[in-house]
Amino acid sequence: MNMEIRSWPYFVIEILSVILLVCCFIPLMNPAGMAGGTVPTHFDVSGAPDGSGDTGDLVWLALMGLFIYIVMSLSERFPKLINVPVRLNDTGKEYLNENGWKLMRVTKLCCLFLMAYISWWTYWIAVGKAETMPMWGIWLPLCLMMTALVVFLYKLYNWN
Repeated sequence: MNMEIRSWPYFVIEILSVILLVCCFIPLMNPAGMAGGTVPTHFDVSGAPDGSGDTGDLVWLALMGLFIYIVMSLSERFPKLINVPVRLNDTGKEYLNENGWKLMRVTKLCCLFLMAYISWWTYWIAVGKAETMPMWGIWLPLCLMMTALVVFLYKLYNWN
């Protein structure tokens, strides 16, 4: 097993991921403060809510965050499950494992940031502290995930 997976950046990213996962569940602590018992369930491109549901819909956001954490943690532990379109020798497989770990860590962190961001802004809009959700919090993690994927694929095709 590669020891790089147990380095301090790994633990920092893992701790941040767990903190973001907990942040997904924090808005569930005070459902009574929500105006009319409804929460926004969909946002348009400008961040304005264009759909609403009951307060139980916040639970689904938190559960999606938990599901993402579990699936990404499993895929991080088993990067050999990544299907690559090139034939790899043993050195290439080891290189794939190293970079697969890095890709999964960054992707997990970005996905959990996205889920926590949506959970909190949904809660803030429901309690009347905000009217729209700033869209930078959606675009930033998506761009970071795409950048990580492009870097991963670039390294994969140019590994030797």
